[in-house]
Amino acid sequence: MGNNKLRIWLITSSNDPEILSYYYDQFSRFEKITNVKVKLENITWERIYTALVEGFKYNTGPDVLQIGTSWVKVFTHMGYLAQVPENIRVKPAINKGINLLCSYKGLQYAVPWKADTIIMAGRKDYMTEIGIKESDVRDWEGLKEVCEEIKKMKQVDSRIPNPLSIALQPERDTLQRFYSILWSRGWEFPDLKKMPEKILTDDLVIDTIKYFAELKIICDKSVKDTDKHPYQVNEDFYLHGSSVFYLGSWYGIVERVNSNDSSMNYCVLPFPSSTEQSCSYGGGSVLGVSSRSQNKEDAWKLVEYLSSEDFMRRWVDEINNVPAFEDKFWEKRFEDERIRIMYEQTINSKIYPLHPAWIAIENELIKGVYYIIKELIKRRNTELKKSDYAFLEKIEQNIKKIIELSWEVRENV
Repeated sequence: MGNNKLRIWLITSSNDPEILSYYYDQFSRFEKITNVKVKLENITWERIYTALVEGFKYNTGPDVLQIGTSWVKVFTHMGYLAQVPENIRVKPAINKGINLLCSYKGLQYAVPWKADTIIMAGRKDYMTEIGIKESDVRDWEGLKEVCEEIKKMKQVDSRIPNPLSIALQPERDTLQRFYSILWSRGWEFPDLKKMPEKILTDDLVIDTIKYFAELKIICDKSVKDTDKHPYQVNEDFYLHGSSVFYLGSWYGIVERVNSNDSSMNYCVLPFPSSTEQSCSYGGGSVLGVSSRSQNKEDAWKLVEYLSSEDFMRRWVDEINNVPAFEDKFWEKRFEDERIRIMYEQTINSKIYPLHPAWIAIENELIKGVYYIIKELIKRRNTELKKSDYAFLEKIEQNIKKIIELSWEVRENV
């Protein structure tokens, strides 16, 4: 049995003492069962990637780690993850794309854990008061028209909330929302095993950049609203009812489901779509064991424990996380319309391309998408200038260089 001590790094978006207390309690139970001590370190999404790379470089990293789904190919390609042993009970994700991300060259290196799908939420009370039907916002043109109508109403009656909340920041959350709209408009991500002809200068991508900017111009009262952090946008909607509609995380819905909140004011709506099937970005996070761990056997026992029903019960109900695999939480879909739509959205959601250089590609995409949308909002005009196209072309060339530099790994994607 190794050295009887395990280090685990988990991603956190909150320093809530109750959450930390829950984890310490759960790890204490694991310690009593296995006689293996667990040392927890919570790290933010913003820091975790760099911290892990440095940890592997200097051999100061954890035994067990939580990473974003789109990072698995990067970490396995660099040899940072240990292969999942055959004797470990692995629960497959309800989304096929996440299962694909957990494997590399036909072998599994990560275990599905937490799901996080981009959804569209709404306030039924506001919709009823204003006279909006669910069918009015089933497609993107309909949503834009409704937002314009709400804006006009708000100019007459200040009690009416903003039409739509959607965050815009130079970070991966913005990209997830942007590509959710793109996918639901019928766009497909180019195959990165080949050199793509167009990535950001594709006609539908340009049109969606304009659409995103137009929504923000319609719905934001000022540039100050545009600059709000995603967490603030989430809280403004879920805690203060700041808008009729919202595109982003489902955490506020999950919190209400778990607290048995009888109020159905906050609802999940079918994601607007220009095609027959509604889809959005579907990711989350997975668990893995470091290839440098000196205690892999116990590390995998901890991973197995973190996916067990005993652990999941309070993890779902008290921390408001959503499992990536079939669980009692998802069984609620048969009686709760919100969970049913979340479940269908997660199954149909799409993932980013499986590419070992994805982090570098993603960072370029974030720069390109955010900068142009922000410029259009500042100008209050959604027509792109020559300089905008030139900027997107430059970003596109940067991405192509990244793909070219990693050409030797294209067959291993």
